[in-house]
Amino acid sequence: YSKNGRRCHCKRKPWKYQKSYNERGRMYHVSGIVGIVQQKVRGDEKEEINALGGYQIEILNGGNLADDASDSKQAINVYNSLMAEDPDVLIATYNSACALPMAELAQKDGMVMVVPGATNYAITETGDHIFRTCFIDPYQGKMASKFAVSQEWKTAAVIYAKDDDYSNGLKDAFVESAPEDGIEILYTGECTTKDTDFSAQVSQAVASEADMIFFPCFYDVVPLLVQQARDLQ
Repeated sequence: YSKNGRRCHCKRKPWKYQKSYNERGRMYHVSGIVGIVQQKVRGDEKEEINALGGYQIEILNGGNLADDASDSKQAINVYNSLMAEDPDVLIATYNSACALPMAELAQKDGMVMVVPGATNYAITETGDHIFRTCFIDPYQGKMASKFAVSQEWKTAAVIYAKDDDYSNGLKDAFVESAPEDGIEILYTGECTTKDTDFSAQVSQAVASEADMIFFPCFYDVVPLLVQQARDLQ
């Protein structure tokens, strides 16, 4: 089903049920920090589903993940290579910057595309062939604010990666929701996804005496900032 709850009428060949199989193209970040997660969760899901009988799955590209290298141009190249194998559905990338241009092509081609981790809300706005299995950025930012309320935190310091769409999306949603939830933002600081030294930002965040620090980034850098903030307390 699409974002509006309507059944998708695929322009391509019909889905094959019962004793037939479903060909899938799979695109992920094999390299980089997100790629580590994706390779770990890949597991044996195909074997588990096929063992149930009935609906069977075949993974194209030799059964291997196709690497977009977290690059939007490379994502288009990989998309085209997978489409050459004529899949029924594309299990797409986790990166929103890569998923957005892919979604435009998939909608145009009538290809059903499912994104398991790309959280930019605009992806499923592309059309009724594009689906997601995760929360969107605005929702996550709002829920972070609600969580703060549940912990009775009244003030916040915000640090975000200015060069990352995901971090910006969550930051914007949190900043918008926080005042509505009675949370005052005392400090807002910027970093980049390449930074490892956050001493300047955390020094100001701690000095603001905020009840919490909101840092919407990936797990490779979050522990670094957390430790640096604790060292200052």
